[in-house]
Amino acid sequence: MNVVALALLAGLAADVNLAGSVFLNQASLFATDANSQAAGATMRGMNAEASVKLVVDVTEHMSASAKICYGCHDFAADQVHLDWTVDEAFNVRFGRFPVPFGEFYLRHDPANHRSSSKPLPYMMGRMLRRDVYNLTIIPEPYPDNGVELYGTLRGDIQELAYSVYAVSGLKGSAAAGDIDFIRSRTEYYADNNRTPAVGGRLSWSFFDLPGDVWRWFSVGASTMYGHYDDDGNLFYWLAGLDLYTRLGQINVRGELTMRRTAIPDRPDSYQQVVDDRFTQREGFYLQADGPLNRYVEWLVRWDGFRLSGPLRVNSPIPSTDSDILRYTGGVALIPGSGVKVKINYEYWRFSDFSDEHLLHTGLVGSF
Repeated sequence: MNVVALALLAGLAADVNLAGSVFLNQASLFATDANSQAAGATMRGMNAEASVKLVVDVTEHMSASAKICYGCHDFAADQVHLDWTVDEAFNVRFGRFPVPFGEFYLRHDPANHRSSSKPLPYMMGRMLRRDVYNLTIIPEPYPDNGVELYGTLRGDIQELAYSVYAVSGLKGSAAAGDIDFIRSRTEYYADNNRTPAVGGRLSWSFFDLPGDVWRWFSVGASTMYGHYDDDGNLFYWLAGLDLYTRLGQINVRGELTMRRTAIPDRPDSYQQVVDDRFTQREGFYLQADGPLNRYVEWLVRWDGFRLSGPLRVNSPIPSTDSDILRYTGGVALIPGSGVKVKINYEYWRFSDFSDEHLLHTGLVGSF
């Protein structure tokens, strides 16, 4: 909170922008039997997410940002960074910032997307059986300490945006043979293996297409590489492709993501004979949304996740190739400016477990 206080003091002599949101959600799980309900661990019941972001324009070429968020992981410093603006085509960001992977990282705040839950590749507490699968690809938001170089090259009807970065990286242990996302977001933000993770993102957008209906089209690619164990021997590699377009008032977006995670050479820790010392995670989502009128918005979404590779001896997953498909439909009611009532239904289909039905009802406000 001292960072916010300092930013407020700096704001007495500079331009200040304050924004935030609060999302209150009730998740109701409808299971076919008691065993299914017990296995369907998720952040059920009433829960809240909140965030406050402050941006201070210190000088013409320097700005400071601080964002505090609250959720299932208590209060956390989501962002504390400086941006040095040299030119539109070249900027430097350093501190703690959201790592630019995929397209959804720009919209992870509940006030910035129409669904009640995040796409499956980026889910956190609202994922069913999250402990069984250890989440999916990479939970959003994913803030980290580091430095980022970014910029945009603009033309008459198109633009090319880039970002390259070095950050502390995701943390885990050789004993578990996987990334530990709780450890990655604990308040002790030091790098566990002193080896930075590196990555980048490139997006190509056409923002003024010659048509009355099809006006915007964008494609992007992202990658990230690092080591997660304390000794810095076990790697992880992420890659993703994303697409966004707008047809009239309808938004259509989708992403393909993957993460390959190295596992240690410990044959006794796995149920199968280990030929390839890694596990493979793949995810996708495809979503369409738009307004029905000024008071109602709609969305439909199809997303999925696949986990393949050797299983640890204590894994509850019965097969070496397990997948999840989810089908989502919902509406958002807009009773007034800055306020929405979200109602989403989700059908979860598991290849190795019973199917689940989940209903989200929530209230979100932004300022």
